[in-house]
Amino acid sequence: MNSQGLEQYCRDGERADTYLRQGRAIDALKIYSDVVKRIENEGEMDSYLLAKVTLGVLRCQIKLNDYKSAFSVWNATLDDGIFGIGIYALESAQTTVQDMITYDMLCAFLHTLADADKKEASSAVNQYMSRVCEHALDEGDRKLLVQGLSNWKQHLREIWGNSIPHQFAVPLIRFEKEIGTPVVPQPIDFPWPTAWEKPSDFREMSRVVQLKKPSHKGSEPKKKRA
Repeated sequence: MNSQGLEQYCRDGERADTYLRQGRAIDALKIYSDVVKRIENEGEMDSYLLAKVTLGVLRCQIKLNDYKSAFSVWNATLDDGIFGIGIYALESAQTTVQDMITYDMLCAFLHTLADADKKEASSAVNQYMSRVCEHALDEGDRKLLVQGLSNWKQHLREIWGNSIPHQFAVPLIRFEKEIGTPVVPQPIDFPWPTAWEKPSDFREMSRVVQLKKPSHKGSEPKKKRA
């Protein structure tokens, strides 16, 4: 993909991100969807760009409570086209660390909705949120740590109700001790991704598609949230 084309996509992506920050998820989703259609028509793939647009689409769908569509994107494979490559790119470090932290938090949220065994869902949530909180501690980002712990508590309660087995609460308790006081749950939220300008050191997807496949996730949401 030439630099001029990539820059135009990035400008469109920034506009969509702005709409999403303003609470205009439907308008944002229209722009992301247009970007996806143009990429499909042009046939030129850029792993960074696909990671960004897929992340934006997932955020919109979750914001709109369209969990069935979110699960469809989240479970897409390399054979499924744009979103499959986008998910692979997100899971293969083809975007910024902050974007990957945002994706980890979205994954943890979706695991709480998946039609899966409670132990399996809890283990996945703990894996994603441990990674988020470890990053927050390394960066000294207290805001992210508090939001991560808040989300984490609510995810485990969504899975287990008020009787969370101790073995699944241990990682959460360990990170909460770093705060020094119990974290009062806030509304579930996710960090904003970084700007769309592509860093100069990212590789193209064609060079990394053989590295690994996305991990298994729940295939369908178990229920709608209010």
